[in-house]
Amino acid sequence: MRIIIQIFFSLLLFSQFLPAQRILTLEDALSIALKESYGIKSAGYSLISSQKTLEAAKLGLRTSVNMEFDLPRYARTLSSQFNPSTGIEEFFEVGYTTFESRLFFSQPIVFTNGTFSLVGSLWRRDQFKQDQDIPIDYYTNLSLRLRQPLFTFNSLSANLSRAEINLKKSERNYTRAKRGVIYDVTSGFYRLYQAKKNVEITREKVNQTKASYNTAANKFKAGLIAEVEALQLEVDLASSKNELLNAERNFNEEKDEFKLLIGLPLEESIDVIAEIDYSPIEVNVETAIEYAITNRSELLNAESDIDLRNLAVDEVDSRGNISALLSANFGINKNDNTFRDIFRDFAEDRSLVLTLSVPVVDWGRNRREVESAKADLDLAILYYSNQKQQVQKEIIAIVNKIESAKARVEVLSKSVEVAQKSYDISLARFQAGTITSFDLSQMQLRLTDAKTNSLNALIDYKLSVADLARKTLHDFEGR
Repeated sequence: MRIIIQIFFSLLLFSQFLPAQRILTLEDALSIALKESYGIKSAGYSLISSQKTLEAAKLGLRTSVNMEFDLPRYARTLSSQFNPSTGIEEFFEVGYTTFESRLFFSQPIVFTNGTFSLVGSLWRRDQFKQDQDIPIDYYTNLSLRLRQPLFTFNSLSANLSRAEINLKKSERNYTRAKRGVIYDVTSGFYRLYQAKKNVEITREKVNQTKASYNTAANKFKAGLIAEVEALQLEVDLASSKNELLNAERNFNEEKDEFKLLIGLPLEESIDVIAEIDYSPIEVNVETAIEYAITNRSELLNAESDIDLRNLAVDEVDSRGNISALLSANFGINKNDNTFRDIFRDFAEDRSLVLTLSVPVVDWGRNRREVESAKADLDLAILYYSNQKQQVQKEIIAIVNKIESAKARVEVLSKSVEVAQKSYDISLARFQAGTITSFDLSQMQLRLTDAKTNSLNALIDYKLSVADLARKTLHDFEGR
């Protein structure tokens, strides 16, 4: 007795150091997966990338400030120059050392595709020339500059539009990934629950077969049945135990798959619980298709791709048109050998240039590029049309699958009741000796099949409803 007590307390103490098993419901698993799963993290990083790209594009339309320094800029070379004392060209060694700073303020003009700049520069120059002493001089300059393309594609506005469209696509992809994770976790949860119930069904079969075998063994010992009937039940018992081992192995494998799916470490111990009730829903095919066409990210992104292709066509087409560039500059500057004198008595620095670019001959290159861009646009339109048909086909198939699963659930749930009642009657008749062990085994097999088929039909129905919600982005159960 003392040894038994010591063993009991040792087991109790050891159990305190074992990791606690986590019991998961479907809601628990979804909560974990939407934070820890690979799929949701990957989609989240893609969304962040698009958000930052749009933020960068918008910030790029603000005034930018840049500074440059030449510390120093040095040059020494031989230069051919006319020598008036000899009347011939001669080579002289010339060079300079310059220290210069430049400051740029640039403001893009998104509505006109132009750029307005304020540019300032200041430098100190030390020149040298063979046999000639050149004093150090200073220079300062401050100018306002406008660079304005005319009659051409507005690339600033287009780049902003592209960034906004790509962000919307990433947001839709994130929603799609989230829906995909929800469905995958729901599917994985039900598969794991199904594996667990299969273990319970098979274990119940083992217990039933063991009880029948014990009854048959006693009857054989009493000479009431032939040995072959007892042996048949012994074989059935071994077979059911083998099925139980396979079911337990499959259950453990499903647990590992599920932990990997939702982002839990493989060494963590888990189990699942669920109350799977059957609540039939009525789904109108036209309504489901309308939800899918309105909400599906594939179709919305395909529409966005059409907009992007239209922008590309306009951009490529503009390259073959007449364009102009207006460059205007107004500023003040001063050069002097004394540093303090370069900040007074400024000279004016003005310029205005209108450059007109007229394509003359490109051997049809631009026309081919426009045709290529239009072909890409037609391809995007064709893809949208095909994708729309694919979505319609998917929804019709899912609704048909739901209706089929509903019929199976209703039929098979009744078959379980009938099979259970038939088995109970057959067991009583076997115990009374009116049927053989083979007949009892057949009824037990029908009962196991009925329970398994009923469970599979219910799981198929639940997964079909979840798949419909994923592919329409609408909750038809109204939860």
